[in-house]
Amino acid sequence: MGSLKQSAYYAIGIVMMKGISLVMIPYITHKMTLVEYGSLEAIVLLADIGTILFSFGIVEAMYRYVGVVEGDEKRKLVSNCFTLSVLVCVLGGALIALSMPLLIFMLPVEFQPYQILLLLIPVMLDGAISIPLTLMRMNAMAKRFCLLNVFKAGVQASMTFALLEAGYGIDGVLISAAVSSVLLMVCLVRYQWQEMGTFGCFKYSAKILKFGLPALMGGASMYMITGLDRWVMASFVGVEELAIYAVSGKFALLLGLLLQPYALWWFPNRVAMLQQPGGSKKCADSALVGVNFAIVLGSLMILTVPGFISLILPSSYHYAGTLVVALLAISVIKNAGDYLNLGCFSGDSSQSQMWVQGGCAILAAIGYFTVTPIFGVGGVIFVLCGTYTLRLLLLYFVSQSMEYLPYQHSKWLTAVSIAVVAIACDRLLGLVFANVHDFVLGVCVALITLVAFVKYSVIVIPQTLLDKLTLGKHSHVG
Repeated sequence: MGSLKQSAYYAIGIVMMKGISLVMIPYITHKMTLVEYGSLEAIVLLADIGTILFSFGIVEAMYRYVGVVEGDEKRKLVSNCFTLSVLVCVLGGALIALSMPLLIFMLPVEFQPYQILLLLIPVMLDGAISIPLTLMRMNAMAKRFCLLNVFKAGVQASMTFALLEAGYGIDGVLISAAVSSVLLMVCLVRYQWQEMGTFGCFKYSAKILKFGLPALMGGASMYMITGLDRWVMASFVGVEELAIYAVSGKFALLLGLLLQPYALWWFPNRVAMLQQPGGSKKCADSALVGVNFAIVLGSLMILTVPGFISLILPSSYHYAGTLVVALLAISVIKNAGDYLNLGCFSGDSSQSQMWVQGGCAILAAIGYFTVTPIFGVGGVIFVLCGTYTLRLLLLYFVSQSMEYLPYQHSKWLTAVSIAVVAIACDRLLGLVFANVHDFVLGVCVALITLVAFVKYSVIVIPQTLLDKLTLGKHSHVG
């Protein structure tokens, strides 16, 4: 299957799997009050923590080791990864169940024990589910990956709608997430068994954990940057403002979803690509493609999403349209750090990125607790922007010192210049044409901006597509 076709399947699968919460926002915000939606976001934060901890960095170790071996060694590595994942999920689930009273006491919003247990089901399963899904990506099984994720998303959306209509509220959302995760795990068991043959291999555990645990610490540090903000807001600002911030965050999350098809190809293959002849140049160019995709999509969303929010959401959520501009810009900076860090993962350990992200997380935590009580949401935005900018710079320079890659920086500088000019023009036109809706004006400017990105080769149209268009034009003339 060609890379373009695979990317299309990945796009559908990821948007359906992770975009379900975004698609459901207009419906859920009309069915829940600000307090209810803010409470739902608070419990989702707990799920985010569990997902990171239960992953144990095993998927990152798979990227590093499984993709570069074949035969019986590969099967044993896959078995080892899956066995460790199941073990971590079982032990972690038992630990959470035993510490339930303390956990409920620490949460910023009051919840019942049964709600925590409902949440625990998809969180525990996520670590095990990620192993066969990662294998499908590494084995270029994009179509099957897509179908399974569409199935899960369809079940979850249907159940959420039915249970909210029946008046189950937050419980309905938790039940639908649990049931859909169980069904997906059942669908993946057979494929996982085919790939590993046996369960219970621990031969490579030391190597997997040596690489995975620093990645886990890096992921946990990233949560302190991207998740602790909402915990602090729930404690110091209130769930109503948290709800508005969470809605803007979900729209900013759409940028990550749109970038996922490329990321799903790039991250599992980048280490193997680096080891090929001319790998440094290929990796540098491929990484900048990911960076520029984020700049292009981020700028187009900044032009259109604020107006779109004012069209589809209740008036109580319209402030989210202002916040989403800043969050999208921050997402672009975060994405650049994700793509320009290959050197940190090219060896047998990933400790360098752990120290960078751990240090940034500590700075973010200090900033949240000192700035948020005084400046509220504005303080959170400032801390996020400063932390991710510092993270980008540190990851880039550390990565380059470990594995130099010949980046052509003029490419992303051109993209940023076009984006800044377009956003400035949109703001000026908004003052001139005050009677035109922001969404309509934003779409017009976005279309012109897209043409500029193509003209200055920020977006490169594949030669095969150009050949088809040229052939079609000649056929029409003939």
